[in-house]
Amino acid sequence: MLASRSLPYLAPLPFVLLFAPPALAADDAVQLGPVSVTATRSEKSVYDTPQTVTVIGGEELERRSQGSLRDITRYEPGIDIGNQPARAGSTNYTIRGIGENRVRVQIDGVRVPDFPESNAGPGTYTRDFVDLETLKRVEIVRGPASALYGSDAIGGVVAYVTKDPEDYLARVGKDWAAVVKGGYDSADNSLSKTLIAAARAAWADVMVAYTRRDGHEVKPNGSVAPNPQDFGSNNVLAKLVVRPSESDKLRFTVESFQRRTETDVLSERTATVLNSFGDDDTKRLRVSVDHVHTAPIGFVDRLEWRLYATRVTRGEDTEQLRRSGTTLSRRMTNLDFRQSIVGGDVQMTSAATLFGLKNTFTYGASLDRAETSRPRDRYETNLATGAVTRSFSGGPGVPAEVFPNKNYPDTTTIQAGAYVQDEVAAGRFTFTPAVRVDYYKMTPHPDAEFRTSNSANRPVQEVSDFAVSPKLGVTYALTEQYKLYGLYARGFRSPPFDSANNGYVNGPQRYEMLPNPDLKAETSHGFEAGLRGRFAGGSSFGVNAFYNLYDDFIDSQVIGTRSGITQYQYRNLPQVEIWGLEARGEWRLAPEWAVFGTAAYARGKDTSTGLPVDSVAPLTGVLGVRYDHASGFGAEVIGRGAAKHERVSQPSYFQTPSYVVADATVSYEYDPTVTINAGVFNIFDRKYFGYRDVTGVAANRADLDRFARPGRTVGVNATIRW
Repeated sequence: MLASRSLPYLAPLPFVLLFAPPALAADDAVQLGPVSVTATRSEKSVYDTPQTVTVIGGEELERRSQGSLRDITRYEPGIDIGNQPARAGSTNYTIRGIGENRVRVQIDGVRVPDFPESNAGPGTYTRDFVDLETLKRVEIVRGPASALYGSDAIGGVVAYVTKDPEDYLARVGKDWAAVVKGGYDSADNSLSKTLIAAARAAWADVMVAYTRRDGHEVKPNGSVAPNPQDFGSNNVLAKLVVRPSESDKLRFTVESFQRRTETDVLSERTATVLNSFGDDDTKRLRVSVDHVHTAPIGFVDRLEWRLYATRVTRGEDTEQLRRSGTTLSRRMTNLDFRQSIVGGDVQMTSAATLFGLKNTFTYGASLDRAETSRPRDRYETNLATGAVTRSFSGGPGVPAEVFPNKNYPDTTTIQAGAYVQDEVAAGRFTFTPAVRVDYYKMTPHPDAEFRTSNSANRPVQEVSDFAVSPKLGVTYALTEQYKLYGLYARGFRSPPFDSANNGYVNGPQRYEMLPNPDLKAETSHGFEAGLRGRFAGGSSFGVNAFYNLYDDFIDSQVIGTRSGITQYQYRNLPQVEIWGLEARGEWRLAPEWAVFGTAAYARGKDTSTGLPVDSVAPLTGVLGVRYDHASGFGAEVIGRGAAKHERVSQPSYFQTPSYVVADATVSYEYDPTVTINAGVFNIFDRKYFGYRDVTGVAANRADLDRFARPGRTVGVNATIRW
């Protein structure tokens, strides 16, 4: 009862804060807020941006012990990261109910490879392959952003920005710096160790950062024990920043991430499967060079370009001891995913006065080529006879599943785009029109392994098309303290490599996937309007409403049966609509004290069926009090909660109950030399569920408690700098 009664007092906090700041003196200088680069592809205060943008700084990540992907959105209602507790852990971002590969994830401007949405395998594919230790900030753009970022940004953008050598050198005020950091998180009993070295010469900066993490399974606060798990990861980030002149900066970056996770998959044990062990190995490599030139070249005031190559490989290996009657066998399953992207982009900025109005043009182009493959292999050894088979029967009249195979062919995807954006200042108005033209081409390369799986010989075809994505943003300064804004943005998403040409027959499980080369691109129309305020002393607020309409949404549908086999095919759904309200505020009671909060409410509906969209979050909110002293000591007490997730598409789906949990953090910084952060999360050890973790999960599952979030946990980290 406490949760359901408390939440109504928690969620409206930002609306209460809205009325408090005006008591401050109106003629005092207002405080500048965080700056975003992602929303408009140029440095701009979030206050002046005609779209909702969240900026989470590196110091905030450290202060709140947010060392893993699942922690980033802890205090960001409307943005969620799912969790697959059996094996994979954190999955991917969902922004305003839209997730998976519909959200663009990038690091230092380089697109992070996506993941297969179909046939994800026993581990359920994860996009958790970015270490957070060297991040300067995380920027999250909510809503369609295709006008500047193309196909994979129909749901929004998550941009990781890593630190440069200058960030470490400026902190200690010297031409060289060494950093040692350690951290612990009781949620998974993980330890992190980081070593960083940076130095400056007359014309160049250099740095190398190494982080090692070791941990175990995340412990849910429920009656079902988690699958035992051990993981270890290594992340190396190296940068060389060359300054040949005052107006030029050339940066070379090499980043290598590797994580291996071993899981005793107890959840797969049955009378047939006596044991199951998973061994997942994920590797991501990025090599990039970028150049920024800030002196005018003709009509170009600023020029920047980037070349990059990145690759992700993930191997999911499973070893099972199986019994059929009195026969014991050992089954080995090897599922791989490989994606390599090579590309580049160029961007220019030009300022001009046209018809007496100041215009700032941002324009550029991008091109990348992705190679994607998902080979699958399985073999079973009879422990009595030693016989090995790679063919698994589906029963009379159903073709056997033969390995090695591929459920969709190797695919080459080319994406090219050009965009232009203008920022027009007209008195109190600022207009920001933009448009992007994209071309995409997806070419399948069927081979023998794909033909093995595609036993019905379903045809696959090349898919290509153009898309035009316009956007118009506007802001209006009511006063120096208050600003109105509005936005219209069109988004699009090309058919994924696995949805269009997914063609295979699974005899043992009696279903087949049919390719659909006639898939159309998903499109969206997004609308947003809001009011922001900022005041002397740092108080601020923001409230907004949004409405997004998605056409030709791509989803898997049952289309019939053939010889007792259920047939599935990815098809375009007519329309999905999602709308909602969001708010945030911070009231500086005194220089050291602040009250802050955020809230988000959304509803989604499949307009063809009238059913709710399961991925849309219930009402969520955050309320906190912060204290910061000039001596370097700081503390926070934060409450966070959600209403019951009642809007599910099927009555059999689990509806997460409402909850409110409390956290507390403390921090201390001694000069720039030593920093210590500690936090206790879910102080009162409440049992609760994240709605995204159980989307589509049946309410009568015997192991439902495995999906519960952790109980009371502790996080601590300490940094020493020289």
